[in-house]
Amino acid sequence: MTRLASGGHLVSSGGHLVSSGDPPGPGRPCSVPVTAAYNHAMLLGRAHERQEIGLALARARSGTSATLALAGEPGIGKTALLDHAAGQAAGMRLLQARGIESEAQIPFASLLELIRPALPMLGKIPAPQAAAMESALALRPGPGHERFAVGAATLSLLAAYAEDAPVAVMIDDAHWLDESSAQALLFAFRRLVADPIAVLIAVREGEPSLLDGADLPTLRLGGLTSDEAILLVRGLAPEAASWLHAATAGNPLALLELAPDADNLALAPEGAPVLVPATIAGAFLRRAGTLSDSTRQALVLAATSDSSDLTTLGRAAAHLGVDLSALASAEAAGLVTLDPGRVEFRHPLARSAIYADAPAGQRRAAHRALAAALPDRDVDRRARSEEHNV
Repeated sequence: MTRLASGGHLVSSGGHLVSSGDPPGPGRPCSVPVTAAYNHAMLLGRAHERQEIGLALARARSGTSATLALAGEPGIGKTALLDHAAGQAAGMRLLQARGIESEAQIPFASLLELIRPALPMLGKIPAPQAAAMESALALRPGPGHERFAVGAATLSLLAAYAEDAPVAVMIDDAHWLDESSAQALLFAFRRLVADPIAVLIAVREGEPSLLDGADLPTLRLGGLTSDEAILLVRGLAPEAASWLHAATAGNPLALLELAPDADNLALAPEGAPVLVPATIAGAFLRRAGTLSDSTRQALVLAATSDSSDLTTLGRAAAHLGVDLSALASAEAAGLVTLDPGRVEFRHPLARSAIYADAPAGQRRAAHRALAAALPDRDVDRRARSEEHNV
């Protein structure tokens, strides 16, 4: 049994949150009403984005091409917007694909997923292009893949598929497209002009993707406002909802997942990191995982501190033998921002993810060093840091 809880999040009878990305399985029921209700919640505050999507689809129906990218952090609602777009594409031919991290090294895997329904149109495009496409997709023996020919074939095939009805192309998690597919699709998308085709692409901000340097129209999705967050998590006390909004920067998925425990979480010490949904934490931790050990040590220290003051962090770093200059690499990775005398995490959930991922011993050592670095007059903050040593 699945129900819509008072906070607006979807839970099964076992209390598991059901999201649009959760596959069916034991303890994880999935049905159209559940997905629709969840996506409706995730679309809160997205009137502008829905309007832009509607305009793109309308342009395609009128015979003009349109391309729109949606960029944002994990959990911000990109998939829900694509699902909304698919529901608005009545009377259009729909081509859909999702980038899969485990298949990002398989040439043309995503291209095949996307254009499979259009393959019967291969006979309508120039023979050399059809041969190049069939070879690239392992549909026939052929020489090595020539990038121009495959890109041109992708463009021709999309145009042929749109001859009988306008086409809506929707690609989710495009940051995980294999490079060969990304190149062929970008070649085609940049050359669409007068074909009745709408292209909608969702990418994770801060990750390399086909959008890099492509100059495609892009909507950047931000967090919900405080008022929108209160509407999303109805039933919470205003103080708990406000605290939750500050801790998540208005990320809808994080708001929904943390809402059941918001009253308890709000009792945590001021400035303490919160638990982060695994889907969101993984994205930030992948960025941190590419950094050196010294940079990750500096990040954990910064995440442990309830202050962005570099002077205090510098004294704590000296206790631990940590080099704070390594934070420059974390800034380049999009995790923190360095200003004179200050270091700020670009998102509070990045800070929480890095803190939670650190070994308990490393966190305790960081708390001890920060307590020792605080001036004697800062009794309350020193006491909070020392509480974590036990």
